[in-house]
Amino acid sequence: MLNPSGGTKQTRNWIQQTVGSIAIGSGLKKETKLWSEIDHWRLDTSVNFYNGNPNFNSEIGAYIPLQQVAHESGFWLTQATLSRSSGDGLLGIKGGILSINPDFIYSPIYDYYIHSSLNNTLNLSINDMPVNPLAAIGGVVELKPGRDLSMRYGLFDLASTMPIATSLGDKPQSNIGGDGLVQLLQVSYSPQWLAPAKPGSQLPPGALQLGGYSTNNDKDGSDINGSFNFSTGLALGLDHRFWIGSNYSFNSSNNTTPTFISAGFLSQGILTSRPFDVLILGFGRSGFSPTIAAGQSYEGVIELGYQFQLNPTLNLQPAVQWIINPGGAANTTGIFATTLQITLNL
Repeated sequence: MLNPSGGTKQTRNWIQQTVGSIAIGSGLKKETKLWSEIDHWRLDTSVNFYNGNPNFNSEIGAYIPLQQVAHESGFWLTQATLSRSSGDGLLGIKGGILSINPDFIYSPIYDYYIHSSLNNTLNLSINDMPVNPLAAIGGVVELKPGRDLSMRYGLFDLASTMPIATSLGDKPQSNIGGDGLVQLLQVSYSPQWLAPAKPGSQLPPGALQLGGYSTNNDKDGSDINGSFNFSTGLALGLDHRFWIGSNYSFNSSNNTTPTFISAGFLSQGILTSRPFDVLILGFGRSGFSPTIAAGQSYEGVIELGYQFQLNPTLNLQPAVQWIINPGGAANTTGIFATTLQITLNL
């Protein structure tokens, strides 16, 4: 990344994320309609490694990181779970060491973006919450009363967040984790008519998600959040998605950005000669807490990018970002930043 204009200074930065995951289960290579009970069960383990400078945003005067990969260098244990997938049935369960995402406050749409407020959990910025790569001891129960409808309930022990974050020798900031339990609930509805299937489309299915969380202490309070993505009858490439998302916290005493609203657009195959490329546009506005960020109003971002799929394992994604009101204090000029993200999946 680099910012050729705006902000407190002009500089450049890089950061790298490596994710290693192992899944073990007899049903991984079977169609769900052929599953027996043992095929529903699986073990999952994931470890993240970060290398580079995660503080590019603060160096140039922005409050929110300009990239989702913004964590201290070192190894992070992000998952060690035993789960039962619902498959074509009603009940799914998961337990062990895990993050709240991707089960809660998450949509695959967010993965297309680079800026951290657009990529991840609707810019949820409470230190106590185990948002990946942070993880905690917890469990998730999922009910699927219909093919298009699912409901998830999760319970996490906040006190376990710091010990897990430091278990592989990493030393993250001291203010992560907390006391007590957090409960999360999410309802997802994804009928096919929201985004009718199109041959060759690789975009996520259309979905409406509504959820929230609450804690049993007086520190974090509660929150409601939701997102909606859909396609239209317009001829916008091979396939496309419009989406909106929002997050609102009822207690701003420990949430730096208690209000967040975002929207965006994806178009796959807008160039007929490149049917798997994706044009990416997104907007986000984060409102700062008057309690813990006095004098700061909001920080916004507009991101425009293009994902080149060079082959099934390698993507190149150049993007430009305009950071509006950096730092939220109206004393720093708007930041124009450029990015190149390289993603390799093996």
